[in-house]
Amino acid sequence: MTSVYSPGSPILLPHGARIFNRLVDFLRKQYVQYGFQEVITPTIYKKALWATSGHLENYADDMYTVTSTSASRADDAEYGLKPMNCPGHCLIFASQGRSYRDLPIRYADFSPLHRNEISGALSGLTRVRRFHQDDGHIFCRPSQIREEISKTLDFVRLTYGILGLGPYRLVLSTRPEQYIGSIDDWAQAEEALKRALTESGNDYTINEGDGAFYGPKIDIILKDSDGKEHQTATIQLDFQLPKRFGLKYTAPAPEFERRGETTTDPELLAEYGPVQPVLIHRAVLGSAERLMALLIEHYNGKWPFWLNPRQAIVITVNSTEPVVRWARHTRDVLLGLSPAPASATPASPTGLAVDFDDSDRTVGLKVREATSKGYGVIVTVGPDDLLNNTVCINAAALAGPNESAEQLKKLRRINMTPEEARDFMLSKVNSAYNAMDLTNPSDPPPDYITAARAHGIPLRQSAPIKKGPYPLELPILSYLRSKRVILASASPRRKALLTQLGLPNLEVFPSNEQEDLDKRTHAPEEYVAATAERKCLAVYRAALAKQEEWQQQQQQQKQKQDGGDSGDYSAVPHDPNPRQHEEPAVVIAADTVIATRAGQILEKPRSEADHARMLRHLRDTEEHRVLTGVCVLAPRADAAHPGYELASHVEATRVRFAAADDGLPDDVIDAYVRTREGADKAGGYALQGVGGMLLVEKVDGSVDNVIGLPVRKCLQLCEKVVFRQEVEDDHEGGEDDE
Repeated sequence: MTSVYSPGSPILLPHGARIFNRLVDFLRKQYVQYGFQEVITPTIYKKALWATSGHLENYADDMYTVTSTSASRADDAEYGLKPMNCPGHCLIFASQGRSYRDLPIRYADFSPLHRNEISGALSGLTRVRRFHQDDGHIFCRPSQIREEISKTLDFVRLTYGILGLGPYRLVLSTRPEQYIGSIDDWAQAEEALKRALTESGNDYTINEGDGAFYGPKIDIILKDSDGKEHQTATIQLDFQLPKRFGLKYTAPAPEFERRGETTTDPELLAEYGPVQPVLIHRAVLGSAERLMALLIEHYNGKWPFWLNPRQAIVITVNSTEPVVRWARHTRDVLLGLSPAPASATPASPTGLAVDFDDSDRTVGLKVREATSKGYGVIVTVGPDDLLNNTVCINAAALAGPNESAEQLKKLRRINMTPEEARDFMLSKVNSAYNAMDLTNPSDPPPDYITAARAHGIPLRQSAPIKKGPYPLELPILSYLRSKRVILASASPRRKALLTQLGLPNLEVFPSNEQEDLDKRTHAPEEYVAATAERKCLAVYRAALAKQEEWQQQQQQQKQKQDGGDSGDYSAVPHDPNPRQHEEPAVVIAADTVIATRAGQILEKPRSEADHARMLRHLRDTEEHRVLTGVCVLAPRADAAHPGYELASHVEATRVRFAAADDGLPDDVIDAYVRTREGADKAGGYALQGVGGMLLVEKVDGSVDNVIGLPVRKCLQLCEKVVFRQEVEDDHEGGEDDE
């Protein structure tokens, strides 16, 4: 609701607050994955801060001034309500010394913001004066810009896929008429965003002159149900605020660091100096209120269960005292309320939204009303349920689009205990983080699935990554769970395959080793084995170099402190994760290629056009081999013989693809590469997604290998290099061998 006493400031009622809080809770869970730390910052700051940031000069018309009505309590300073969080986050960054090892630093903030929109522009939830933004700021090194923007685009893609929103378009907004900073800085920032967008494989348009006053930005544009466009998510690149706030971090070879370059010159690396970080402003939802407006129209009352403000209602069949008492007990179980006195134990609620209706009306009327209001689960309690200590569940609203009449009938009447009903509902909420479970049943499937069905093509779904407790208790896994394990690959599928075995401490350390071996002069097996080994060695040496550098800095700091020097050594802070400076127990690297029957290695696609051409080639040539080279390295346990043990293996799987006469047309492939799955696989071979569903007819060999990592063989190699180092191997080496 809104009020004339606070125009442009929507008031969220209980159900609106439930939706808002669930959106925020969802983001908080994702922040763990994406490395954000939440902070809470003030609502008002002295105007001197806004002068430093440039807001007072460039954004004053959109800001509110705060003054005291008490002359005796007023101070000499003027204050302003914050329209943005970035200056406050700059203060946090500047509050202590920073090292290049600390970066990227990612702050998140849900504090309310205030912007003085003109009254004629105010509109419901979509244009307001007070709003909440899932604000995030990434302070990074110049060399980390593209990776951070790519991760943010992935975050947007994940979130909007789970919310069932889209398609959306990307717009690059460039330097406006009123701006701060030099034209050279702006040109550099705009070029960095263009390069990141191009490398991500996303199409985008350019909106000249619509950037923020401090930097260019990527805007995500969504349409509402009336076709009107709204800007939601945004990614902004900023060189100006770090300069205005004098933000610095220390790094070796500072001149190279400023250009985003590296050097191996020991003399240059011995020189440390200050470098200005790059600031990336990022919001995935944008305004939470605006996104709620889009979701309200999009779902039209049919909310996914995890987001539904009316998840369940408990209804009594009659108003007799025993039935009402059992119904209240059921409600308390669903809510997670303890039957003990409130002061006896702390509350441990389930988080489910459960309403209660014991009104003296017919059960049919109450059920029809609950259905029309959009409750996900309707729980009815009657005399028979009381006798059996059960309740009757109607979960038909949770049915999928392809449920049969028989399945729907079963969902309308399920007898459970209250505890079973609670666990059933919580399982539906927990499935919220699987996008396939969360999309609205009324939403259309992706374009490529629609196109495939139109042509009568059967869909072959590839096996999903399993989740759950550790499936294996092997000695090698038990050993590695307490050690530093590095995966020298950025592939999310490889990481998922190893993580599901129970390696939560898996550290992803992608190799920068160039794949510059000549594919024409190397057999596929030789090529993939060599590239995996080179990646493994490169990452191991880089990890050792970082470990040695860290130890040297710690030693220097200790020597200065022991010498009585009282200087500020916060540039080399205590590391909260000391394991990252241990010598790795195991480094795992892998590389995958597709080889034709003639022994030619297919090039990996780097763009949507290349991707589509490759998929057509796979379709038209029917059969190929997928080869994955795996290389595993472990340091030698015998200190008298330093170095490492190395073991490798090449797994070959023959894959038969759908032939041309299967009727797989170009429009299905083109629709696929435009989707999230197609974009995710640009730069790889894309055997998941459409590869598993449409192209692949038969796999002769390891399916894990097609995904990108033969897990069983990988564990055998780990076992060999860790537990059987005394066994002769035809492929081992060490620093002393070099």
